[in-house]
Amino acid sequence: MASEDERPFQLPRPEQLEALSPDQVVAVVLRLAMELSVLRDRLRTHEQLLAEHNLLSPESVDSYLPSKEEATARMDAGRRLIEQIISDLST
Repeated sequence: MASEDERPFQLPRPEQLEALSPDQVVAVVLRLAMELSVLRDRLRTHEQLLAEHNLLSPESVDSYLPSKEEATARMDAGRRLIEQIISDLST
């Protein structure tokens, strides 16, 4: 497990982890499952359309390196998702 200093960004941790209810844990798991399902469907759609139009190969996706701005935007989106999960765990 990563130490506090090794995390890519610092977020508060829920104070009452040991007091989590099963409903809170289920809410977090369901939120993540829904997010993952939607993303998988959209990704498959994009990949299919790009391949059908000969616009992008799977190799291009695998070798893509985001710009500094894009990497920051991706990290910010990840931070927002984690904040939502922490909120679910903290209520």
